[in-house]
Amino acid sequence: MLNLPRVRLVIAISLDGRLALSSGGKANLGKEGDRKILEEALAWADATLMGRTTLSIHQSTCLIHNKGLIKQRRQDGRSPQPVSLIVSKHGAFDSSWKFFKQPLEKWLLSPNKMSKLISKPFDNQLLMSRTWGETLNELKKEGFSKIVLLGGTKLITSLLLEDKIDELQLTFVPRILSGKYSWTSLTMNNLPIGLTKENAWELEDALNLGGSEVLLKYLRNRT
Repeated sequence: MLNLPRVRLVIAISLDGRLALSSGGKANLGKEGDRKILEEALAWADATLMGRTTLSIHQSTCLIHNKGLIKQRRQDGRSPQPVSLIVSKHGAFDSSWKFFKQPLEKWLLSPNKMSKLISKPFDNQLLMSRTWGETLNELKKEGFSKIVLLGGTKLITSLLLEDKIDELQLTFVPRILSGKYSWTSLTMNNLPIGLTKENAWELEDALNLGGSEVLLKYLRNRT
C-alpha cells in the first residue's frame, strides 16, 4: 500500500450540513473559535487543497495570522504558510484576485496541461493522474505529507469516492441554510462500502468553540 499524504477536511457548516446560502455565494460561516482551530490546522499542513469554483467565489485562500504559529513553522524549517494547491480542469484565472497577491506559494493541479497564459499566475503546475491515489502519491514525492482540504463540494466528493480523506474537522454553526449547497454531493453514487459502516469514523475530539459553535473531529478507521 502506498504511503500517501494525510488529508484532513476542514470546513464550517450549518446545522443542516450546508456550506453556503441557498442562493449561493459566501455564507461567512465560522467565528473566532473556528478561525483559531482553522489556523492550527493550517499550521499543521504542508499544503491546502481547494477547487477552482471555491476559489472564484472567495477570490482568496485562508492564511495563518497567528504570529506564534508562524514563528513555530519557521523554527521547524517550514514556510510561513502552507502551499496552496488549486484544482482546475479548465478555465482562465483572474490575476487581479486577492489570492494572487497573498504571501504564499501557489500550485495549479489539473488533469490537462494548461497553457502558459492560464498557468502564469501560479508558481508551479502539476499534471494530475487518473486517480486521486496516484495524484496524492505524486504530491507526496513533492514533499507534501499533510494536506488540509478546504473544499468545495465536488472536490470533497471526488476524494470521498476514492476514500482518500483521513480526518474530518467539522465546525457546526448555529444556522440552518437549506438549499443545495451541502458539503457532499446529494447525488453521490458508488460510495466505497467501507465509508458506510457504522465504525467508519472514530470521534477524536469534541470542543465548544464559543458562540454556540461546536467542533467535531473524526478520524477514518481503516481497520
